[in-house]
Amino acid sequence: MNNVLYPYYSIKLWTDSAIFLIITFLLILLTLFSNNQPFGIILAFFLIVLTKNRIKRTIKNLYRNLKNQPAIELTGAYFFDHINNIKIYWHNIDKLSVISIRGNTYVNFILKDKIEYAKQLDGFLSKILFKLPNPEEIAIKTEISLVKGRNEDIYNSIYKFREAKKLYNFQTNNSTKPA
Repeated sequence: MNNVLYPYYSIKLWTDSAIFLIITFLLILLTLFSNNQPFGIILAFFLIVLTKNRIKRTIKNLYRNLKNQPAIELTGAYFFDHINNIKIYWHNIDKLSVISIRGNTYVNFILKDKIEYAKQLDGFLSKILFKLPNPEEIAIKTEISLVKGRNEDIYNSIYKFREAKKLYNFQTNNSTKPA
């Protein structure tokens, strides 16, 4: 199976990133220079801590877009979401679906082993969410509205890759079993 690479949808990526970065930096600056000191400095510090990983990820995605690197990569072994810097192995995906949240389209993954996924997360809050007693309700999703192409075609390609991998594993497992 050949690798499939999907580039970023530049206009949406740059628009969403600019809005996020401008609002975040304005909030930080407004709290830093507010009249309610030292509360403003403390609040600005917490805003920086909470948004640090998202700011890094946004800048990384803008850089990857400028370098014409892919947003999503499908290989024989895994689905690599460069947007969130997450690798999901095909054997770990139980179900796939498409969801829409506030005008953005996502591929929603239901995983067999969420601990394998959680090890890749950066950020204190993200890791804590997966240590809660019932992390099954936490959505694992990739925003495909940031990827160039029709959302349905991208989802279908991901689905076909997963199904082909399941079929290959099924055939391999059955051919190696003794009769």
